Amino acid sequence: MNKLVLENLANEFRTRELQISLFEPVSVHKALRTTDILCSFRPLDDDISGMAVKIQHEGELQAHRFMLINTNDIYCKQRFTACHEFYHLIFQEKFTKSVDDSKYISNIDREERYANIFASYLLLPEAGLKMLAPVEEQRKDRIKLGTILKLEQHFRCSRITLLLRLKELGWIGEDLLSKYSENVKRSAAEYGYNTSLYESTGNTEVCGDYNIKARSLFDKGLISRSKYVSLIDDMQLNKEVK
Repeated sequence: MNKLVLENLANEFRTRELQISLFEPVSVHKALRTTDILCSFRPLDDDISGMAVKIQHEGELQAHRFMLINTNDIYCKQRFTACHEFYHLIFQEKFTKSVDDSKYISNIDREERYANIFASYLLLPEAGLKMLAPVEEQRKDRIKLGTILKLEQHFRCSRITLLLRLKELGWIGEDLLSKYSENVKRSAAEYGYNTSLYESTGNTEVCGDYNIKARSLFDKGLISRSKYVSLIDDMQLNKEVK
């Protein structure tokens, strides 16, 4: 699968499935709800960024899809991981499961590389970048730090993801990539931006209808109260069941 195919998949996913333009930032939660993917956000070990599992039992028309995101990662990394997992769960053929480490190193297998490229295109569509960046800065090594910050804040992506995307588009070379990779959080603060994009959230939440299905089973008398409480506890939301 070449990059043009992956870019088309990402753009069509945006416009047809999520019904957002190439200018808007992706809402991970909206994408999860739209695609009916159950996702658990929770703190994990530092060497794991996320996980995806797809299960389809014999005779079932619809597969069950699950995603896990490490909220110890900084927020922009969490968003990249989610977009990476969307590729596995929606577009990869014969996919069953993957566990992604925190580095996404370059010598990973083909499907992992495809997932990384897809995530980059989904987060940062070329048309959207061109709409936001001044035309005179869309030539090699002309882009300014203020524009870099504007782009990453708008699309809510990491600095390295943006810089690699701009390098691919021919807007920057290695020297500028290296220069803008330094002091990311400090530069955002100096320009007056909120720095939460570059900080971990550490939150625990579930996006999906796991809790609704559990409650439905309990209300129908198909599971006991203790089993229902156990299922809710599995979500680790620390909510009291009354």
